[in-house]
Amino acid sequence: MRKNATRSPAEMDVTTVRAHSSRALRLAAGGAAAALVISAAPPAPAGAAPTPKPSPAVTSTVTAAAAFRPADPRLTTPAGLVAGFVHPEIWWTIGSASGHPLLFALDTRGRTRAAYTLTGVTGGLDAITIVKNGSGQSGLFVGNLGQGRAGSLTLYRVPEPSALSGGALQVKPFKVRYPDGGHQGGALLADPAESRVYIITRDATAAAVFALPGVLGPQVNALTRLRTLAFPVRGGEFTRDGRVVLKTTRDVRVLTGIRERVGQVVRAAVRMGGAAFAVTSDGKRVVLADPGPKPLFRSLTLPTGTQSAAAPKPGSTLPVGDQSSPVSFPSESGPPGGLLGTGALVGLVLLGLLGGAFYVRGRRHG
Repeated sequence: MRKNATRSPAEMDVTTVRAHSSRALRLAAGGAAAALVISAAPPAPAGAAPTPKPSPAVTSTVTAAAAFRPADPRLTTPAGLVAGFVHPEIWWTIGSASGHPLLFALDTRGRTRAAYTLTGVTGGLDAITIVKNGSGQSGLFVGNLGQGRAGSLTLYRVPEPSALSGGALQVKPFKVRYPDGGHQGGALLADPAESRVYIITRDATAAAVFALPGVLGPQVNALTRLRTLAFPVRGGEFTRDGRVVLKTTRDVRVLTGIRERVGQVVRAAVRMGGAAFAVTSDGKRVVLADPGPKPLFRSLTLPTGTQSAAAPKPGSTLPVGDQSSPVSFPSESGPPGGLLGTGALVGLVLLGLLGGAFYVRGRRHG
């Protein structure tokens, strides 16, 4: 008589489960190997249709038209320029008188409609932008982007005046810090859709884009590096429909979004060395200043046909306010571990699923 001629029900149950589990492991391993083979398959043959490449930027040459020259003797060297939200026909810019920064409201002919002292601002200012908070209230952000060479800088928020009456405005300071050392800023701009403020650095041949936290707090607010641009930036602003217009050392470039490629390049026979640069409220023209004191502001018409930026991703439209913590911007990446790693991951998932299914089936039969 053989030893295993008769087995107890418990022994038979264990044997059955082992047999099914062994079979499941073999099948799952085969599935994993197949997944790996499929993942590591060679590229498509030469006859296959190639992947379409992004369209190159369209270059246009336009004529610069004289817009206005500031008449106020206190506004000798305007620093920064932005169109208002409450007053779309007003240009907000920064000047100084006796070493103290002043906020000027200029009309389309360069006349001063109002001038404000900024209580609480220390040092000079060289940048300005505008953004709405979560309550729909528009505020101006001003700062000295040159301070960033030390690794951090202070931005000041002041509500956009509802009446152009002049006087003193109280600012609220926000300390911001670069994550990777010091940078000199070349542009301060704000996205009207996300209510988020960005700083673009001022480098000789390239520029890095940094995003402020979605909501600013009293602590030091960490900037997040978003991307690198392969050209220098000397000014920039968002249009109301989400496009990004950047001034380089040679031309003006239009992106469909802060993460997108350049779609339009605008060239004109103007000097690009002035500090003031802005986009009109309707997004059809840019205004930039000649370098030097008492500059002449010139207007360039943007080409039509530039597509609007894609709608913001859910969860990314946090308003700029005074509470909460920074928001991280994930960098673009492909499948984890590449194609081979993805195939191995798929195989492991199949192994677990098949093993579990056969185990449950064996238990039921037992």
